[in-house]
Amino acid sequence: MAWDIQISAAWDIQLGDVLVRRQLHQRVGGSWQGGITRPANSSDVLLFSSPAGARFGYDFDGWRPDGAFHYTGEGQVGDQTFVRGNAAVRDHLDRGLRLRFFGEVKRSVVRYLGEFRVDPERPWYAEEARDRLGDLRKVIVFRLLPVDAEVPELDAASAGKPMVRDVPMEAHRAEAFQVEPKREPTAAERREADLVDRYVGAVTAEGGTTTRKEIKLPDLGRALYTDLFDGGRAELVEAKSSAARHHVRLALGQLLDYARYVEHKSRAVLLPSYPGSDLVALLHSVNVACIYEQEGGGFIRLDP
Repeated sequence: MAWDIQISAAWDIQLGDVLVRRQLHQRVGGSWQGGITRPANSSDVLLFSSPAGARFGYDFDGWRPDGAFHYTGEGQVGDQTFVRGNAAVRDHLDRGLRLRFFGEVKRSVVRYLGEFRVDPERPWYAEEARDRLGDLRKVIVFRLLPVDAEVPELDAASAGKPMVRDVPMEAHRAEAFQVEPKREPTAAERREADLVDRYVGAVTAEGGTTTRKEIKLPDLGRALYTDLFDGGRAELVEAKSSAARHHVRLALGQLLDYARYVEHKSRAVLLPSYPGSDLVALLHSVNVACIYEQEGGGFIRLDP
């Protein structure tokens, strides 16, 4: 697609104007479907945000304490890349394009929220979300700064700071289903949840307490959740449904990620069976304990 700038009609839509989307495009051009579109022979790029987009992974849209509106790029299947609309948004300052932003009022009705520009210092970041086929993929999240848009009151004190709080164990699957809350759990997810429940039962039987940690980062549109936090030990625990190498390495990566934000004294990986001496040595090499379930019930703990 060519992006040569041509003279376009003066923009005459006012802040707060509410329009039927099809009528909007009859007025200014561009496709009436999709989240990013550019009318022919225009220097305007139209951006649309809708809560309904969450089922395709577009669940990062919204104002953040950093003063930017975080906006998910286009592409419903597979990793999002910088082509078509995504390239236009990223490069709009160099190409002399203006970003015109619209929020959904109700189905097929939008409100003009103003002109934005990408933050030149940090225009975008990558996130993970499920596509419309249910597969996990990379999405592009733009950081848009208002040009003439009205900015809501934000909690400036929390800007740039991670926020960590306890949440109930009953919410142990919250992170997996933020994108698709009505999706049925997979067999692996059920096995992992059951393993966590059994371990929580064992800790509680010994007089211990468990919770989860919710981690909110200023750059992310959704929270992160630990599998569990053993209050008595002040221990972060990440669980997996299998003791295979891939699962152990994944658990280790998640654990090290969460440990950057949550105060703790120790870290452990919880598995349904013994993973083998080599993987135990891997965990011990970074000061992580291995906890696994015995065949007859009960848990074995191998500290570094």
